[in-house]
Amino acid sequence: MEPFEDCRAVVFDLDGTLADTVGDLTTALNRALAELDLPPHPEEAVRGMVGGGLAKLLTRGLAAHDVGLERAEHEAVLARFVAHYAANPAERSKLYPGARQTLNVLREAGIPCGLCTNKHEPIARDLLNALGIGAAFGAIQGSETGFPRKPDPACLIHVVKKLGASPETALMVGDNATDLKTARAAGLKRVVLVSYGYSVTPVTDLGADLVITHLHDLVPALALRERAQ
Repeated sequence: MEPFEDCRAVVFDLDGTLADTVGDLTTALNRALAELDLPPHPEEAVRGMVGGGLAKLLTRGLAAHDVGLERAEHEAVLARFVAHYAANPAERSKLYPGARQTLNVLREAGIPCGLCTNKHEPIARDLLNALGIGAAFGAIQGSETGFPRKPDPACLIHVVKKLGASPETALMVGDNATDLKTARAAGLKRVVLVSYGYSVTPVTDLGADLVITHLHDLVPALALRERAQ
């Protein structure tokens, strides 16, 4: 990928891109499962279930125990799962190396950042604030706020507009095929995927414009050091 020097905004995914959140997701999921007298899942098993929001995670967690619930009961269990997670979204979660520094370089370069996540928006905001990076984002959009979930592009298009950019001048950074599909559907010019996230498919096989192994790699890709000076 050539240096994307006309970049005017960067939109990030959250789980698996900026932060490793599996620990707290595992705790909340297992608390919900315990209320159904189901055994807990190990963290590494939950890591392979993450993606698409809490409802999908619950469905996968139940399916791993060969359990299916009627819609009303599923919704009731989901509500308890969400409540468990909302109570402690940042107890074990941590930023990936380079996340804070990269956001600082983007700010110094005058490039606004946004967040587009399938996580419930209030939980996403609480998590970002607990991790100390909430102020880095000019626009945060999660689920349960009137927008369909990714890979529908509506959420991403909304964030790009709020940042004062256009699809032609915005960059999406994510960790899986859903993020790539969302960005392509939104018409974004560049899509970057990280190699350390939760994708079940090797991200090098997905067709992103760039795959990075560390968030610091965004700095040379966007020629940010020079622009920040």
